[in-house]
Amino acid sequence: MKLRLEKNTIRFRVRKSDLELLNHQGFVQESVQFPGNVFMFQLRVSGEGEPAAEFSGNSITASIPAGMATEWINTEEVGIYHVQHINDTTLEITIEKDFPCKDRPEEDPTDTFAELAANSGKNEVC
Repeated sequence: MKLRLEKNTIRFRVRKSDLELLNHQGFVQESVQFPGNVFMFQLRVSGEGEPAAEFSGNSITASIPAGMATEWINTEEVGIYHVQHINDTTLEITIEKDFPCKDRPEEDPTDTFAELAANSGKNEVC
C-alpha cells in the first residue's frame, strides 16, 4: 500500500494483496521506521456512513463503510473518492487500486491492477 499526501489531500494506492487482506481481516496497514519512532498508516473497513480519515499519535487511518468497501473490492471500480469537511476546510480522500508504475520498469507489476489500467484507458503513472 502506498500513501501520498499533498495540501489537504490524502491518497491511498492499494495492491491486490492489500485488497485481499482488507477483504478478509477488515484492515491493512503499513509502517515506516524513523529514528526513535514509527509512522503507521492504515485502511480499515468500518460500519456505515461516509469514508473518513483521522490522524492520531503517529498514525493515519482511513475508513471505508462496509457496503462501499464490499462493492469496491468485488468490482472493477478503480477508486473511492470523498471530501471530508473539517471546520472551515476540507480533506480530499482518495483510495484507489494501484496501477503499475510506468516510470519504474524494474518493479514487478503482478500485484497491481494492470488489467484495470488497460481497460480504463488510464495513462497514469503510479
